[in-house]
Amino acid sequence: MIANWSAVEGDLSRDHHVTADQLASMSTRRFLALISTLTEQARFPRLWRATPRQVDSPEEIARITGIPAQ
Repeated sequence: MIANWSAVEGDLSRDHHVTADQLASMSTRRFLALISTLTEQARFPRLWRATPRQVDSPEEIARITGIPAQ
């Protein structure tokens, strides 16, 4: 998702009129709800499907998210 962040921001702005400030303070629940209701014109879902990735190691998850593995 981070690799395609410009598409995420653009899609949320276009489809849901979300500003960058609103996105920065949005709850995870709200973010996921909005992402799951993007229109067919949205770029992010196409990019996400085009870059499949299976991540199951805590170290890899930490590297991608920046959140230390526990």
